[in-house]
Amino acid sequence: MWYPPPYWALLQVGHIYLLILGVDVVCGPLLTVVLANPDKSERERLLDFSLVGTIQVLALVYGMHSVWIARPVVLAFEVDRLVVVTANEVQRDALPDAPIGMQRLPWYGVMAVATRKPANSEELMRSVELGLAGISLAMQPNWWMPWVKGHEGMKQRAKPLAELIHRRPEDVSILSAAAHDTGYPIDSLKYLPLVSSKTLDWIALLDEDLNIVGHAEVDGF
Repeated sequence: MWYPPPYWALLQVGHIYLLILGVDVVCGPLLTVVLANPDKSERERLLDFSLVGTIQVLALVYGMHSVWIARPVVLAFEVDRLVVVTANEVQRDALPDAPIGMQRLPWYGVMAVATRKPANSEELMRSVELGLAGISLAMQPNWWMPWVKGHEGMKQRAKPLAELIHRRPEDVSILSAAAHDTGYPIDSLKYLPLVSSKTLDWIALLDEDLNIVGHAEVDGF
C-alpha cells in the first residue's frame, strides 16, 4: 500500500524490510529460545514471554515508523524529469503555502504535482542554493502546482522511446519488455527520466496523452 511498484525499487527500501524482519526474528523466537527453561515457574515464564512480546512489539512499531516516514508521497514533474519525493524529504514548513488540495501529504498513494517556474531572479537564486544543498523544487510545497499545468512542459521534454532504444542498444530487451507490458506500440510511447534521492536510473513510459503507463530501470539521461 505504501510502496506500489516501482517505488520499492526506486527508493531502495528492501534493506529496511529485511532489517525489520531480522529484528523481529531476534526479538521474538530467538529471545524466547534463549530464555526458555523448563525449570522456571509459571510466573517466571509469563514474565519472560511478556517482556519478549513487549520488546517485539516496540521493535515492530519502530520499524513500521521507519517505513512510514520513508514512504513516497509526491511524484513531481520538475523541469525535465519526474521526481519521487518521500515524506521525510518534503519541506513541511512550506506545506501551508502549497496550492489548495496539496497542503496535506497523502496517507497512502502518491500525489502527482508539477513545479512552477521562478517568479523572479531572487527566487531563482534561492532555488539554486537549495538545490546545491540537496533540496530540489519537488521537495518544496510552495513550488508545487497542479499536475495538469505541467503538461505543456512535459510535452516539450518527453522524448520518443524509440530514440532511447536507438541510443542504448544494450538496454533493448529491458525497454522492449517494458513497452510490451504497457500494451502500446513502441512508436507511440514517450519517456521521461524518473528519479529519486536514491537513484537516477529509471524512466517513466508515457502514452500520447502523457499518462504514465509503465516504467523501466534504464538511465533516461
